[in-house]
Amino acid sequence: MTSRSAEGVTRSLVDAKSGEVVESKVISDNIDGRGSVFDPNPVVSEQNEKLTDMNDKNQDALFLAQKNVILRNLDGSGKLNGTYVNIKEAKGGLAQSKSNTFVYQRANDKFEQVMVYYHINQTQEYIQKLGFTDVNNESQDFSVDTYAGDNSFYDPSTDMITTGEGGVDDAEDAEVIWHEYGHAIQDDVVPGFGESEQAGAIGEGFGDYWAVTNSVPVSKGFNLPCVMDWDATSYTTDEPHCLRRTDGTKTTDDIDGEVHDDGEIWSRALWDIQQSLGRAKADKLILEATFFYDPDTSFAGAAQDTVQAARLLYGKAAAQTVTDAFKARKIL
Repeated sequence: MTSRSAEGVTRSLVDAKSGEVVESKVISDNIDGRGSVFDPNPVVSEQNEKLTDMNDKNQDALFLAQKNVILRNLDGSGKLNGTYVNIKEAKGGLAQSKSNTFVYQRANDKFEQVMVYYHINQTQEYIQKLGFTDVNNESQDFSVDTYAGDNSFYDPSTDMITTGEGGVDDAEDAEVIWHEYGHAIQDDVVPGFGESEQAGAIGEGFGDYWAVTNSVPVSKGFNLPCVMDWDATSYTTDEPHCLRRTDGTKTTDDIDGEVHDDGEIWSRALWDIQQSLGRAKADKLILEATFFYDPDTSFAGAAQDTVQAARLLYGKAAAQTVTDAFKARKIL
C-alpha cells in the first residue's frame, strides 16, 4: 500500500496474515512550490519607516516589497504542509493549490499562511545546517490569523503557534513568526521550559534574538537590533518602529519581574556574543547551551551553560568572550 507523510509518498509491504508492516520505503521526494512573501518585512526590505498598515489594504509600496520564493519540503498534498511546517487552521480556510503555487497579495489572508510556511522552513533548514537534527525537527503546527487581538503566542500544551490579526497581521512580519518559533524551540529541547520568572525572561529574550539573527542575511544591515519593525508600526509612533531592541542598556539592576522587559537583558547579552563571534558560531553555541538548561533556570545558570558550550565548541578565548558579554549585563 502507499501513503503520504512529511517525508513524501511511502510504499509499505504488509504481511497479509499478521497485518504488520515489514518494509517501508519512501518512493517520492518532497515537493517544491512557489510563493510570495515579505522577507523579513516591508519596513526592512524597503528601508522605509513611513509604511502603515491601512487596515490590511493592498498598496503599491507593499506589492513592491513582496518577493517570489521557492517553498521547499512541501508534502505534495496541495496545502502548505511539509516536513517542518503544518498550517493546521487559518482564518478563511487553508490555502490550497494543485500546482503548489501560493502567490497572493497581502490583503488576502492566505498571504500570511505562505509567510509562516516559508520562514519556518527557512529557519529550520538553517538550524540543521548548524548541525542540529533534534531542535524542533518536526512539522510545527500553526493557527494563522485566528486570534483577533494584536498578539501571537506558542501554547506548549498543544504545541501550536497562533498568530493574531490585530493591527498589522502578525504573520506579515517574519520576526514575529521567528520569535514565537523560538519558544517552540526551547520547549522542544527543554520540555516545560520557563517555570521561573528568569527562565521566562530568557525565553522572551531568546525569541527576540532568534528573530533578529534570522533577519541578518536579508536585512542588509538596516536597523538590525530592532525587533518586529513592521508589526510595531501599529502601536508605536517613534522611529524606528520597534517592539523591543536587542542592543539596549539594561542590566540585572533593571529587573522588574515582567518577562518581556527582563528579556531585554538576556537578548542584549546574546546580541553582544554574536557581534563578537559571528552569526553562525553564536547561534550554534546558543542552541547547544539550551540542551543544558533546567526548566526553571536562572539568568546566571543559563549564562554558565552558555559559557560552557562556548568552551566545548570553540575553546577558552570564546568562553571568555561569552563571559564578558554576561558580565556586562551583570548576569555573571
